[in-house]
Amino acid sequence: MKKYKFRRNSIQFRIPFFITIFTLICVLVTGLMMQLIFRYKLEENIESKNMIISEMISNELTLYLENATDTVITAANFSSQSSGDLNQIESEIFRIYDNFKYFDLIFFMNQKSQMVFSKPTNENVQGRLYTDRDYYWDIIKNKKKSTMSNLLVSSVLNRPHFIIAAPVKNNNEDIVGLIGAGIPLNNIEKILKEVKLGFEGKIWIVDASGTLVIHPDYKIEQKLIPISELNIKGNVKGFDIESILETHKNLNTRYAIGDSEYYASVTFLKDYNWMIVVEQNKDTVNREILLSTNRLITIQLIVLFFALIIGLILARWITLPIKQLVLQVRGLPTALKEDEKINVASNESDSNELMELSHAFVDMSFNLKKNLVDLENSVISENRIQQYLKNILASVHSGIIVADSKYEITIFNAQATQITGLDQSEMIGHDFFEILERLNLVIKQDVLNVIHFDKQVTDQETILKSTHDKIITISYTCSRVIDQQGNYLGVVLQFRDITAMKILELELRKEDRIHTIGELSSSIIHDIGNPLAGMANLIELLKDDEIQEESKKEAMDLLSEEVNDLNVLVINFLDFVRNTDIKKKPVDLIRIIKSSIDLLKGEIDTNKIKLIRNLPVQPIILNLEARSVKQALINILKNASQAIEHKGSIIINVLDSDNVVTLSIEDTGKGIPEEEISKLFYPFYTTREKGTGLGLFIAYNELKENGCTLTVESVVGQGSIFKIIFKKE
Repeated sequence: MKKYKFRRNSIQFRIPFFITIFTLICVLVTGLMMQLIFRYKLEENIESKNMIISEMISNELTLYLENATDTVITAANFSSQSSGDLNQIESEIFRIYDNFKYFDLIFFMNQKSQMVFSKPTNENVQGRLYTDRDYYWDIIKNKKKSTMSNLLVSSVLNRPHFIIAAPVKNNNEDIVGLIGAGIPLNNIEKILKEVKLGFEGKIWIVDASGTLVIHPDYKIEQKLIPISELNIKGNVKGFDIESILETHKNLNTRYAIGDSEYYASVTFLKDYNWMIVVEQNKDTVNREILLSTNRLITIQLIVLFFALIIGLILARWITLPIKQLVLQVRGLPTALKEDEKINVASNESDSNELMELSHAFVDMSFNLKKNLVDLENSVISENRIQQYLKNILASVHSGIIVADSKYEITIFNAQATQITGLDQSEMIGHDFFEILERLNLVIKQDVLNVIHFDKQVTDQETILKSTHDKIITISYTCSRVIDQQGNYLGVVLQFRDITAMKILELELRKEDRIHTIGELSSSIIHDIGNPLAGMANLIELLKDDEIQEESKKEAMDLLSEEVNDLNVLVINFLDFVRNTDIKKKPVDLIRIIKSSIDLLKGEIDTNKIKLIRNLPVQPIILNLEARSVKQALINILKNASQAIEHKGSIIINVLDSDNVVTLSIEDTGKGIPEEEISKLFYPFYTTREKGTGLGLFIAYNELKENGCTLTVESVVGQGSIFKIIFKKE
């Protein structure tokens, strides 16, 4: 075997050399780019930090001014209730002044702009006209609910502040004056100090008119200072600080004042148009950048040193096995035989790479041949399973649509084609929700609830429109497709055509109703007979000329009472036999309950019954026919009221759960014996002397038509509980 010699053109030299050069170039170029990027990012971070401070100040000032404004509006509202009593107004606003630290002044000004009283008091301004104040015209003329002035020098305190004003009205809602309160500048300075923390820079504020409010270089006392006195000049052509004040746009900018350049972040107070400026001297920023850059250079030198060491170690680690592998490979030709297994004897003095590589080739050829056989068997088995699955889907009498996690349809069986009329081959790959819209299937929200919240959607009914413009009633079930680990893979929609079943069900309901109407007609004829016989006797009595007026009046009252009983009986009968093809729509169940209670409130109050309502504040929207549900509730409430012989109570509770809403109506009446509960909902069954026996029967049918269930629980001597369960669709 030829001895391996070290040469300049060998990889044993070239790899360490190029790794070293490459490491040096990468570290140096990366370091230079990092220097540039680091400086740029530092400037961005400084501007971002300044903007954050400016926004924090804006938020704190906005919150402070909103609280102060709300306090003034509250004081004005209380004063409006005093009917013009100046003593009450004075007491109210002075209480505000004493208890809130927002203001350095509070006063009342009448509609003629005269100062009536203030705290602190200044006799020199009592009765003075303030028609020159913008807040006066905002309230009196423009009728604003509240306003805040620009910075002004107070005539009462003889120092600058802002005035927040709100109108005071009389009973006719006419403005009789205004309440004003002064915001002192020291409160604003206090907020700045709390937010500024360790910030090395200047923070100053300008109001909407361009007047300095706060500036560390200026003392705002009896003279207002315009922003123009700062002599701010932009670094770019066309820069104008007054234009920024007019645009009310938050931004980062740079400008010069004299020989100094500044980084500045500008924000504005919403609704007040104050401009907050957070500025930092460029020299300060440069010192911070230089300090950070020097640290970065030190880190880069350390990284370069370690990179060179690691590069040399890596180069040796790469080249040493390659050298040994080359020595082994050079000896392979003498050991290889055509169509024979390659055997390479290990040499304990050399590395094991060659031996491992040789054995790996041999093992790989053997394993490859074995894996090809296994793969072929696996493909055959997979094809059998897929064909078996297709046969199952083709044999199922329900339509099945399966979509993957991207909502693309992967399975659309033959029964789905038969029901919808859509071509099976064309649907594969289509968007699942697009097909739902094409079929007018309004179940998108149900499907999304299944996908995102794993909700149960089972045996729900709806309609679809096939491609032949045929309206089909279906029953559908929707569920997620998951793997063995519970990971979401897609969604499956299973549905079947129940149009014929619904038609049959409707016919059966019609036949059942006709049968019931026949029984009712027979019963009502019997119940009408007795009142008619009594009415005939009364009429014969009235024909007698010798009857006394008192007896005639008594007979007429009895006749009227019999007619009213017949009228109630006929109306209840008509309520039952009317067309039951109700049309449901989304309605507020709480509103229906309140409306039903209002109709019976007079009767309940007359009977001295305590009504306890435990109703949710938020509406509960259900798909119902409002009139029939309301009529059913009236009948149940009336039954509960009549069951209470003396003082008692009716308790109404509503429980809203995921799938149903339960309404319970509990009374403290005499209760119902167990043997009579099963007869409550029979027509003409009643336990009251003047009852028709149709009230609860009609209520039961009204609720049944709306897809609700009505149950009764009762204990004799304690009362009854009627429970209505509304399904959520």
